[in-house]
Amino acid sequence: MKKLWVIGILFLFANSLFADNSKEFIKKGNSYYSNKRYKSAEDEYRKALEMDPTNNYAKFNLGNAYYRQGNYEEALKQFDAVNRNKINKNDLSKAYYNLGNTMMQSKKYEDAIETYKKALINNPDDFDAKYNLEYARRLLQQQIQAQNQQNKNDKKQQGEQKEKENNQTNKNQQNKSNQNQKDNQENQQQSAQEQQNKSQEQNKNQQPKISKQEAERILQALNNEEQKLQKKMKTLKADRGKLEKNW
Repeated sequence: MKKLWVIGILFLFANSLFADNSKEFIKKGNSYYSNKRYKSAEDEYRKALEMDPTNNYAKFNLGNAYYRQGNYEEALKQFDAVNRNKINKNDLSKAYYNLGNTMMQSKKYEDAIETYKKALINNPDDFDAKYNLEYARRLLQQQIQAQNQQNKNDKKQQGEQKEKENNQTNKNQQNKSNQNQKDNQENQQQSAQEQQNKSQEQNKNQQPKISKQEAERILQALNNEEQKLQKKMKTLKADRGKLEKNW
């Protein structure tokens, strides 16, 4: 970045609107500025503006003091507040130049380019303005390329994220389908079991109920039949002839 212009005490006498007190504050501020005491210079320029709020040179130099302290936002306000209709073309070129430098610090390269162009309109021979103009163009190109690359990376990441989400969605749908199938099988099994239990319960309920005495009688009868069967089995074991079918 090239130098900043400072409007010195000689410019004070070019404008009949400057009051004596304002002039003295600016003169003192310029002395501080030359010795790199930028905060002290700022205070003096402020005093000058209190005496004469329309003083373009106090605004301009206060912007410089802010700039040197790294307060680019305030510097931009002061440079932008300069009444461009009240200063000559040479000073106007310097005002635009410093304004462009402040925009560069804020990475507002497009604005800086336009501002340097205005500086050159008012002073076509300003080599520093030409240099900074080309420098701003180069930085703007780099900024655009970096932004395009970032957009490309973002688009790629979005695509990868979308693909990942689609894969996860498909996986979830497959898992859901498998779970539904499993649930259906379990429901069918449960339904079949319930139906079987119900059928057994119905068969059980359909069985005739008998008294204790009748049950004992039936049991006795079964025992008698068993004894007869055992006796018959002994006979069958001896006789291995034809078997009679018991209808």
